[in-house]
Amino acid sequence: MKLLLDENLPKRLKKDFSEHEIFTVGDKGWNSKKNGELLALMAAEILMC
Repeated sequence: MKLLLDENLPKRLKKDFSEHEIFTVGDKGWNSKKNGELLALMAAEILMC
């Protein structure tokens, strides 16, 4: 399962979900995006896979 951590969450949470593929908003370069924008970006990325 892929999980996206919001920029307001500590990056160290990635370690708590080691069995999943974890990304932060910063990893994706999506800093300062609003929730609707994040959902659209995630959906577009899923469709490209």
